[in-house]
Amino acid sequence: MALARCRECGKPQGRTNEYVASAEPLGYFLTAAVCGATGCERPALIWLTAREKAAFDAGERVFGLSTQAIKVRVTTLVLD
Repeated sequence: MALARCRECGKPQGRTNEYVASAEPLGYFLTAAVCGATGCERPALIWLTAREKAAFDAGERVFGLSTQAIKVRVTTLVLD
């Protein structure tokens, strides 16, 4: 599963996955994707495994993220 980390926190050192490439999320640098590292709130890159990198190379642009891998910045409250 992909992970979100900013440039400063860098490539994640996963226990179960090896991350081989990163991709900019839609709207990067002004993105809602926030680094998933504890205490960090910088814009995130999306780090991909080898399988996800192959999917990216084949045209895939939507990737699932594991639990607590990302935080999301919001702007406006929407009331029903």
